[in-house]
Amino acid sequence: MIRAILVGIMIAGAAITVEASDSCIECHGNRQRMESLGYGHFTMNSKEVGAQTRMPATCSECHLGNPVAKEKEGAHRGMARLLVVGKKGFTVITSARRYPLEYGTNPMNRLYTVAGKDGMPVKDTSVTAISWHDKRVDTLSQDFEVMGKTCGACHRKEFEEFSRSTMAINGKQSQYKGWITPERGPHNCGPWFEGNFGALQANTQLPLSPEGNRINQKACNTCHVGCLDCHFNPQKKNNADPSRGPHTFVKTPPSESCYGNGRASICHAGPEDRRRGAGYFGGSFSFPEGNEPDVHLKARVGCLDCHESTKSNPAIGHGMVKRQAQDSCGRCHPEAVKTHATSRHRDLSCEACHIQKVAGYQGTYWGPGKIAGTATPYFKYKAYYGYMPEPVLIKDQKGRWIPVKPFPMAVMNQKGSPFTPGLHWRYPSDLPELKRTDDAWGYVGLLDGLPENNKALLWIQMDKMSHKLGKSRSCDSCHGSPDGAQLQKVTWEYSDPGAMPFNGSHEVLADRNGLFIKGMRSEKIEPEQGYSLSAFAPWVYLKDAWRIGGDFSLPVIKDRKRYETFRDSPDTRENAGIMHH
Repeated sequence: MIRAILVGIMIAGAAITVEASDSCIECHGNRQRMESLGYGHFTMNSKEVGAQTRMPATCSECHLGNPVAKEKEGAHRGMARLLVVGKKGFTVITSARRYPLEYGTNPMNRLYTVAGKDGMPVKDTSVTAISWHDKRVDTLSQDFEVMGKTCGACHRKEFEEFSRSTMAINGKQSQYKGWITPERGPHNCGPWFEGNFGALQANTQLPLSPEGNRINQKACNTCHVGCLDCHFNPQKKNNADPSRGPHTFVKTPPSESCYGNGRASICHAGPEDRRRGAGYFGGSFSFPEGNEPDVHLKARVGCLDCHESTKSNPAIGHGMVKRQAQDSCGRCHPEAVKTHATSRHRDLSCEACHIQKVAGYQGTYWGPGKIAGTATPYFKYKAYYGYMPEPVLIKDQKGRWIPVKPFPMAVMNQKGSPFTPGLHWRYPSDLPELKRTDDAWGYVGLLDGLPENNKALLWIQMDKMSHKLGKSRSCDSCHGSPDGAQLQKVTWEYSDPGAMPFNGSHEVLADRNGLFIKGMRSEKIEPEQGYSLSAFAPWVYLKDAWRIGGDFSLPVIKDRKRYETFRDSPDTRENAGIMHH
């Protein structure tokens, strides 16, 4: 009798599950009914969804809602939806979408929303971002409640581990609590606005409204990762491959997911191809567009092939990815790593020689402007996009030479600053590898001299570069100068709000006396109405102010004749232990 009751319960449970699932499919599986409602494009059935997700989950187990309700409003109540973010106020557009996502060919913007115009679908220009349904509607940050009810309901261990990971808690950027955080210093990405409004307002000369503070933070939150950012991989439906379609999931995140997976320059695309200027993908992700990608892209070596994660080490915890990957070079290049360790250049990182033509930001300034239609003293004028021929090499905290791209930065309208001029490091060298970075910055000072937006906090951004590996730079690019000086001539074009586009250039000099950004010049600048030159181009007034002291010269070659012999003969260099094999 007990057995009969248990079997009855099991059958009833199975029936409820099928019924719950089928209540969604009653509409979405019926093309005629969906077309009569005007949403024929959203027709789907359990079989094709299952083939794409490769999971037995029902519709409501992923999307929530009320699967028992028979009417549209009731069934969709509480449903987790795709977040379509509008340009005005970064507000989620709540009106029902008439069309599904479209798929383009540009890998950076392959996913986009469309709207109807004259009865035809066209790209929706009112949309600034797309986020998946595990993000919060109000802040655009992760929605751990939704994640727990959906992905976490079946993948409890993975969800709990991810919730503690650096990516989930925004463990790096959230430590920049303002422009004058003593432990970290000012950062190109700006401060963490959430929870720090009082401190930011206290050191800002212009009014900083709560709404402006909130909008600034929402702009940051679009990069914050949830479960779907890594594992959801929607694609155009392919009848020849049932696994490809708008519900496609992947167990191991592809490298594209680390770059936003077709939803603009977000996640690691921004920090790598914009800020550091030496990204893995390059191409359409680079600024200016078309910079060469990392040589490993063509060789199909992905992010998780080099960066340790649960794919290679389950003990690391789900969602944790090891930042430092230099130990992985030896797996594919054992001879080069072995001979480099005993060579004359053993104190150079691999990237120091193998990165050239650094793109991305060549200057960034935070001044008053509007973001998503809201006034703020902190708009990021970042589109000084251009090229530096080779990185500048500096010694890291352990004495190893690493490549950086020094570029001028300023935040206007500050009241005070606690920093001392000179070179600083974002994170100390004694932190474990999962927490440490090798990023540096140089504090210049709190300067007067602007006609408005005065008291500008100046620094030199110097993030370490690790990607865009390729052919090694020439010997003369480091040792051509007899006194060890490094000189890079930088060209750029400005294309952000504030002025009509204009071209310019400057030089970066690193020698025994310090690090200097000098000779900043441009063609005539025509500011737009309502913008002041000091907000987006303070360098016009401050000239060559970006400089810090210290010895940034490279080792001097004393025997130039012998150097020329090695320079002109790669075999001789290798046999003499100057370079690796």
